[in-house]
Amino acid sequence: MGPRRTSGRKASRLGTLERRYDFHLGEAIRAALEGSHDKAATHSSTALSISRELYAAGPDPARHRPELAAALCNHARYGDTPVHVVALLMESAGHYAALAHADPAAYEVPRIDVLARIALTADEAGNTRDAISLLREVVRMYDGAPAADQAELGIGLARARFQLGRCLLKTGASADGLAEIDAGLEIAAAALGRLRVPAHAHGWLATAPRYVQLAAPDWAAAAVRAMTLHAAAGRWESAASAASAAVLISGGLAGLGGDLMRTAHETVRARADAVCARAECARRIAGLVLLGLDEALPRALDLGLGGRPVGPAGTLDGLAGL
Repeated sequence: MGPRRTSGRKASRLGTLERRYDFHLGEAIRAALEGSHDKAATHSSTALSISRELYAAGPDPARHRPELAAALCNHARYGDTPVHVVALLMESAGHYAALAHADPAAYEVPRIDVLARIALTADEAGNTRDAISLLREVVRMYDGAPAADQAELGIGLARARFQLGRCLLKTGASADGLAEIDAGLEIAAAALGRLRVPAHAHGWLATAPRYVQLAAPDWAAAAVRAMTLHAAAGRWESAASAASAAVLISGGLAGLGGDLMRTAHETVRARADAVCARAECARRIAGLVLLGLDEALPRALDLGLGGRPVGPAGTLDGLAGL
């Protein structure tokens, strides 16, 4: 009876730690999405401490390796210095590498996600060229990665292309940068569609998988960036498509709460409304122009030739000789 009571108490303690871990990591992510940095950092630190305790206390450390890997990756954003950030990410990558070796379909995508985060750290430290090189490699890795959850793979690939595009824009490669962002928006939209999330319902992001929530800020920023660049170039249809994504994702973030996100959404929606109005205007003008050509072209080609076809075989080639 004694050993069973001890085992029961230990199992109960581990269960409590697991629930606390889930709570604090979830609150860390939610607070970060709301823009509450200090609150997010506090919850993230607690989640990391609990994950280390779980990893050390359990009879099978590998069982709690996923929690530790995720907590390390999440807490890296609150590192004191670039060196500290990279150290946390490298530790996370090591755990994910071990997990992916045993179960690549479940853990290869999270492992690549960490490498993308390392690239962003390089960019934030001023090494944008290095970040671009690593992000290109990350994109190639996603393309060939095994994944039990294809939507997770799609969201990870989209985030990498969002960031690659942003970094390319920083270096002046505008066309390439925007192309990467546009490709990312298409991939992300397809992944969301695969999940069948009720994305137009209020509070939809709260019900989405955690990897969608984590990607939402990058997704919204990329959509706004694409909307702005396409609008500046007068590509109104492309701008309107990006505007729809910007409103959808920023609205999801606003639905999680937080004045910062609600204000950002209202700003995005106002700009998107203006872009969509211009796109509709451009469509109507194009329609009128086509209608005018349909009506005017026969009259323009009536050159007093008695109804004879213009040019050989009734083509317009004869106009060249008139």
